[in-house]
Amino acid sequence: MAEWRENDALWYEEKMLFCATSGRMIAKHFLAEDINNRTRTFATTEDLQLYKDYVLVERGEDYRPPENVGSTYADLMVK
Repeated sequence: MAEWRENDALWYEEKMLFCATSGRMIAKHFLAEDINNRTRTFATTEDLQLYKDYVLVERGEDYRPPENVGSTYADLMVK
């Protein structure tokens, strides 16, 4: 079950947290849930639901885009 937590970094520390779905930086409060024995962080409850409904189903847990995704996009979309 997901629970809201607080980033415990002190004011002078740069502890960066990012949403597992959107990649947005999380400043203070975040949603944490254990998925397949790994704790994932999310910015909102909607991000958590999207992760469960789309990312895990369509992409898989450890999906990373191909390294040439930038050049492929440029070749296909930028004329």
